Amino acid sequence: MVVKMSGVSASSHNEETDMDYYGCLIQDATACCSQGIEYELQGDYPEDGEIICVTGTFDTYEEGGYTYCILREAELS
Repeated sequence: MVVKMSGVSASSHNEETDMDYYGCLIQDATACCSQGIEYELQGDYPEDGEIICVTGTFDTYEEGGYTYCILREAELS
């Protein structure tokens, strides 16, 4: 399934695994809560806080006993 979403770019770094994670966050109508989906790009990632529109193939993966959502082969537009 292809997903297209607009939101705010955010990233985090896991010191234990030395991995970087990138997501697109969407706030709810009252701007008190947010949800996001991780994505992976082939090129450079945007700066944190940038408004982005990302399109990619929805997938899941397991890490550390948890299941995570990700947009694979994502592109920014």
